[in-house]
Amino acid sequence: QVLRRVAEISQEHGIPIANVFHAGDGNLHPCLLFDERKPGAMEAIVTCGAEVMKVCVDAGGTLTGEHGVGLEKKELMPLVYSEDDMAAMRLVREAFAPQNRLNPGKIFPDGTHFQPPARTPEPGLSI
Repeated sequence: QVLRRVAEISQEHGIPIANVFHAGDGNLHPCLLFDERKPGAMEAIVTCGAEVMKVCVDAGGTLTGEHGVGLEKKELMPLVYSEDDMAAMRLVREAFAPQNRLNPGKIFPDGTHFQPPARTPEPGLSI
């Protein structure tokens, strides 16, 4: 059901999604393919990726299984964690980083959205 819904999301957004996964444990690694040179591509990818994450969470999954939440998924943490859960995690973080110097803005949702740095292709390379 999850892979079927991911395929539908891919069609709805016109964004190809390659699925790599561990069939035995349900660990899904969707790879959303896009051309960052196209206007609006990043916004479309973020929206499409969030829909895929919601489908996974609704099916009993989580945002990540191997690599941590990261900047890309931090705004989606409320799909999995309650406000009480988030408050408890913030207290633990504050115990170890009371001055918020260790990666500020990189662990908990803060209303900012992931925006990778702009890249310029190497001369002679094409996609």
